Amino acid sequence: MDSLNRFAPFVVLIALFVVLQAALIGLDCRQGPGAVAEAFAKDYYYLDADMQEWLCNGEGDSDESVQAFLNRKSDEAAQRGFDISYLRRMFTHIHTQTISQDTESAVVHLTGTTRVAINPVFMVVGKLFRIGNDYPVDATIELIKENGRWRVCNDALGL
Repeated sequence: MDSLNRFAPFVVLIALFVVLQAALIGLDCRQGPGAVAEAFAKDYYYLDADMQEWLCNGEGDSDESVQAFLNRKSDEAAQRGFDISYLRRMFTHIHTQTISQDTESAVVHLTGTTRVAINPVFMVVGKLFRIGNDYPVDATIELIKENGRWRVCNDALGL
């Protein structure tokens, strides 16, 4: 009986941890329009093909538009004598503000700064030693709700 009392606080702590973790995971899965706009912008500026998962299905084939965008960027990099990875940028600071929102649509204003990120280490080293430039980002992104999830629409960021 004495050993049971000794382990009871640990069992309660582990049970509390499991319940709290499940609740936090559930809350994190519910993404609002600001979080979706931020995730899309990060993929867009990093030239990641996964940006298509954030695009709405109503305006043509999102896979084709993303692939066409990445091909244009690849051609642009080749004309400059680089690989497409030289055009990637990562956010060093990002802020979103929901301008308007109703049950089916939202408009999000996104501001921030990016840096060239050939790979993530290059960006961090450049920031530490103040090598390279910061590029300001100021965009307004329109979103609609499709199948219960927020999606980016209307040729977001010139896609």
